[in-house]
Amino acid sequence: MKIQYTVVIWTTILAIVFAQLGCEKKGAHHGKQEGTHETHAHHEHTAPHGGTLVVLGDEFAHVEFVLEKATGKLTGYVLDGEAEDSVRLRQEAIELNINRLNSEKTLALHLTAVANILTGETQGDTSQFSGQSDELIGAAEFHAEIVSIAVKGQTFADVDFEFPEGNEERHEEHHEH
Repeated sequence: MKIQYTVVIWTTILAIVFAQLGCEKKGAHHGKQEGTHETHAHHEHTAPHGGTLVVLGDEFAHVEFVLEKATGKLTGYVLDGEAEDSVRLRQEAIELNINRLNSEKTLALHLTAVANILTGETQGDTSQFSGQSDELIGAAEFHAEIVSIAVKGQTFADVDFEFPEGNEERHEEHHEH
């Protein structure tokens, strides 16, 4: 009887200790989740092509812009809300209005759909758009506006951004939780 009583006592003590450790781990994990949530509310994404990310909507999608300064070629890649996977669009072009610093002239630039045999993307079903302008040769920064873009059934118009900063910082200021 004394052995059974001792086993019950030790089992109870061990159960309490393990329960306590489990709670501490859950608390630590919960703290990490809170930190992750806080980070999520103020997070930034990484541009997969090393370009400038522009947020569409409330993290609904992104467009990454990559400028080849030597040629003035600007390429836009349409990405999902996490800026990780490409999203194909049915439109033939993305229209941008660009204003360079120290210039009052607005440049209207058409980024046309780019077909890609390797991915099976075609004009009218692609995630990549490209255009060229001599006025962008050597450009380090500019202000731009996406006139209109339709992604997964949602249309976004007059989306302002700065190049190379993007618009995530301004987006977060307006959409803080």
